Amino acid sequence: MRRPSFGASGTTGPSTITTTTDENDDMTWTPATSNGLESRKIRHEVLHYLAAGGFDVGCGVEKVWPHLLGLDSGKDLQLFGAPVKPDVLIPDAARLSLFADGVANNVFSSHLLEHIVDWQAALREWWRVLAIGGHLVLYLPHADHYPRRGEPGANPDHKHDFVPEEIIDAMCLLFPDWALLECQTRSAGDEYSFLLVFRKLAAGIGQSEPWCDLKPEKRAGIVRMGGNGDALWAASVAAHLHDQGYAVTCYVAANGEEMLRHDPHIAELRVIPRNVLSDDEAIEYWCHQAPQYQRWVNLHGSVENRLLPHQSAAEFYLPTGVRRKLMGGNYVDTVHLYAELPASAKNRQRFYPAPFEREWARLLREQMSGKVVVLAPSGSGPFKGWPHAQRFMEILADHRVHTFLLGDLAHLPGEVDHVERDGVEYGSVMGQEWPLRLALAWACQADAVVGTESVIANAVANERMPKVVLLSHSSRENLTRDWKNTISLESPVACHPCHRIHNHGGAFCPRQPSGAAACMESYSAETVAELGLTRPGLRPQIGEPAGIVCAEAA
Repeated sequence: MRRPSFGASGTTGPSTITTTTDENDDMTWTPATSNGLESRKIRHEVLHYLAAGGFDVGCGVEKVWPHLLGLDSGKDLQLFGAPVKPDVLIPDAARLSLFADGVANNVFSSHLLEHIVDWQAALREWWRVLAIGGHLVLYLPHADHYPRRGEPGANPDHKHDFVPEEIIDAMCLLFPDWALLECQTRSAGDEYSFLLVFRKLAAGIGQSEPWCDLKPEKRAGIVRMGGNGDALWAASVAAHLHDQGYAVTCYVAANGEEMLRHDPHIAELRVIPRNVLSDDEAIEYWCHQAPQYQRWVNLHGSVENRLLPHQSAAEFYLPTGVRRKLMGGNYVDTVHLYAELPASAKNRQRFYPAPFEREWARLLREQMSGKVVVLAPSGSGPFKGWPHAQRFMEILADHRVHTFLLGDLAHLPGEVDHVERDGVEYGSVMGQEWPLRLALAWACQADAVVGTESVIANAVANERMPKVVLLSHSSRENLTRDWKNTISLESPVACHPCHRIHNHGGAFCPRQPSGAAACMESYSAETVAELGLTRPGLRPQIGEPAGIVCAEAA
């Protein structure tokens, strides 16, 4: 691959090195005014690169983010006058012999490399311990915006003065396979530094083309830190904003990244680790991120607070009639409202398998004869578990229909086992044996899908295959109103729909001897199987099974 080449101005062809305005040319550093916390100035900029954890090399008196492993020699104790208590005490940042190759998901270092005599040896060590796909994040004083060695106000412990081009050139010479993701000169306000972010690539890929900071004119940021289904609802917002010409960045937890990884409407996914941000830090972080975008959509609490309260919320304890009036709206409509999309905006939630995932599902499907039904009888809590899954698989097996039971079985009442007929396995209990994305790819090509309010059901909402959804805390209006080719079952029990998230199981959710919630118990295997699933075409047939409200979406 062609080696990046930077001129004196920091440009090569159309690529540019970002330089902020309001340059602070008069800055002077003194030991008396420094506290060794330069990383605080950049922590919000780099969190998404460090989501998977890793090392903070030279962490000093405070790690940039607490979920990283802090490495330090402790020698800055004398310089800054504060106790240094790293997670791991190392004698030399250029020698990390305690750690094997590739053990660090990411490596971060702030204002350290310039203190190391053999700084290239340090880079080699940091690169050695960095895993393939991980990020090397460097925040260093910029020689053009910081007193150089020998000048008044210079840091007497500095061994080198750097500009970004020098580090990039060294990376070109030292390592064959990497991509440059960020190159920012940051000299506004109290900053006098530059930021470089490299991603370590697999062997043989080569170095990236010159880095370019050509940001789109219209950028939108979406925050959705909830569960898998929440991420799919956010995908509907992303699709609409993409059609309006926005380059969409989604801030998600790790599970959200897994769900949205190949969504063609999303330009960038930024993973924010759970439990890293306190409430105050979260407010600060989002305030830092929002000004980067022309559209900023924070979906936090859009559904779980307004329409599905937790037991910790006052709305959880409202009288049933009041709760149903207040929380009877559609989930995706509410998400669209938060994004200020028009009322006519359609539900566009969808899971997008990668090409290899789709091909894997296709090849597996070709090995089978007959119809295939995907069954997702459980969900995120015990109140979503369907106790009749075993009987359902037996009924379909009698009609020589294959059933694949997928999803987390932890909250599934009763035992489930494989079902055979004439030596052929017609009921397969896969659970979580397959990775989630492969399970969803398999569901996308099934002949029919039966499920509770689960990620699998949400993933196929806009697919054309027949679907039967066993509703628990939600009504049809809440969840499935706009789903394609879908029959929604609503229980006749008095507490359905409850509009409650029962995270702790029990006290407010009536249970049956089977351990299932009353609403889930009411959906018999025979009732569900009668909805066309035992017939050759597996087409949902509208009927009125006794005691069950049955509604069909177009």
